[in-house]
Amino acid sequence: MRAAFASFVSGLGYLTGLTRLMSALLVGFGALSSLFFGCLFLLPVDEERLLFPIYEKVPAWPYFILAVVLFAMVGALFLIKAKPAVAEQVSSTHFKYLVGGIGGYLTSLFFSSIYWFPSDERRLAADASALSTEVLVGTVIFLLGICGSCYLFYRASKGNSEENPDLMRRFVLAFFTFIQLDKVPLLVAYLLIYAPDTGIIFPNIAALALSAYIPVAAFLIKATWDSKRSDM
Repeated sequence: MRAAFASFVSGLGYLTGLTRLMSALLVGFGALSSLFFGCLFLLPVDEERLLFPIYEKVPAWPYFILAVVLFAMVGALFLIKAKPAVAEQVSSTHFKYLVGGIGGYLTSLFFSSIYWFPSDERRLAADASALSTEVLVGTVIFLLGICGSCYLFYRASKGNSEENPDLMRRFVLAFFTFIQLDKVPLLVAYLLIYAPDTGIIFPNIAALALSAYIPVAAFLIKATWDSKRSDM
């Protein structure tokens, strides 16, 4: 309920024109999530810990680097003055881009999950290195799918009209956050670390999956820069 309420507030913020503030909060949340995972892997391995147990000792620096990159993107959101966006009259093409972005998100998750969560027969027949390779392949598919989907979402956000220059931009940003697509990288990283179905822990690959926050942040920031009211 709390997550749904937060997403509702985020979507409402975009609809009311608070684009820069909401984008900063969402990208900042990704940075804080990366920072949290980095601090988590600094702790000693302890399978008996009740909250966020650590099953394997891995380097924490990938998470800290990702946090720095995302915090830098938040700073760029406020410090860099973007050029005016090219006006595009809203049409059915922009809605096709929107549907394509949603489809790309869901498709990348579906195909990636095949590699992330193999069948019981596959887990018994393959060794740990082979399963890790499959999880890596799934994560690469996930990253490519997120990048392509964010590009389609951005193209969908460029539709406007003379009466409402931010018509599609507000709608796409609000829709994107309302159905919590901005939280997907965090969800995937959490599953790769703690999902009991895999039987194997993949914390290093989880950092790669969490880096999907970068294309998500790039989409949110670029759409915010294009907004006629991005100073809000």
